[in-house]
Amino acid sequence: MSAEDQPSQPQSGRVIIERLKAEPFNQTTEERLYSHPYLRAAEEGTLTRNQRQAFAIEQYFIQLSDAASFASLAGHSGFLPTSLTDATTPEPVHKHTNTDRTILLKYAKGVDLTEETLRSSFHKTTAIGQAYPSYWARLALSQNRAAGAAACAVNFPAWGEMCRRLWKALGDTDTDSNSTFGYDGTDDEGLAFVKFFATPIDTLEEMAASVIDEEGVAYEDIVDHVRLLQEYEVLFWDAIFNVE
Repeated sequence: MSAEDQPSQPQSGRVIIERLKAEPFNQTTEERLYSHPYLRAAEEGTLTRNQRQAFAIEQYFIQLSDAASFASLAGHSGFLPTSLTDATTPEPVHKHTNTDRTILLKYAKGVDLTEETLRSSFHKTTAIGQAYPSYWARLALSQNRAAGAAACAVNFPAWGEMCRRLWKALGDTDTDSNSTFGYDGTDDEGLAFVKFFATPIDTLEEMAASVIDEEGVAYEDIVDHVRLLQEYEVLFWDAIFNVE
């Protein structure tokens, strides 16, 4: 076997994460996200009630699925929450994959949706809106912890920036009155969900690099999983923007 045919040796988790962040697909994904029409509509004050409801509906089922997926990847098999109230997984799970998911219900309340309404709205979800959590479930099923950790390190900052801009746009008050969308500024409890994810995760890369190192995988074993999850992130925003 020639040197070119030999599989590459595992690199450190830190190196793998930096390579992933520098990939052209990641740069393209971030450009598509940060110029997404959903954000532009929010910042211009033209986001419709249906589009805001779509965020809550798609996210409700994403949060339920992700809670089970992240629990499985952390070693808690059989955790299958049926509501956001019981979607907090046993420790240890990183705080940004194990938030108090009931704060989404506060956002939903602001667009006239209860948890009962959300639970009965699965028929309103879309294939492209649910592609992201479905792929996380695939990683959990195969116990691909390294790919999951790498995806967290690359995807979560992009998701966080989207939430930060959405949070600011929805809560923006040019005057002392309520925002265009009816919120009492960025500290309104109805924006707690997007505000939470807008907060940077200080130890995220360290956590992800440690898991990748433990698994001892090569870059080629990870890169396409991360690429697909980044593409699915864009599809989520496409889905909630294009809702009728």
